[in-house]
Amino acid sequence: MYGFGHADVYAIVKIQLDLKRHCIETEIKRRHEDAMTRYFKKAGNREHIERELVLLEAALTVFDFRTLRSQWPMLAGGQAGDVYLSHDPDGRPFLMTGGKCVHPPVK
Repeated sequence: MYGFGHADVYAIVKIQLDLKRHCIETEIKRRHEDAMTRYFKKAGNREHIERELVLLEAALTVFDFRTLRSQWPMLAGGQAGDVYLSHDPDGRPFLMTGGKCVHPPVK
């Protein structure tokens, strides 16, 4: 459904997000652009970059960012904190922060 199959369960992608200067939506878009640049410049492991791109695109497609920012103010940006984007074995994206999994509202 999201580009990850059960065979990929051992290749879980985890991306740290920097929300000090901007919101989660902007950061995910920025990380997506960065991954695209690395992919086409052939800088790094292309298979890993492809997995990052699938995860980032899934988050951009399904997350309801407005609701995310209102329910979790730290995701609106301007605050330091550990926030990671990852996916479950079925490829559904989720966030991890403060040691907790956050399954964001979807569009």
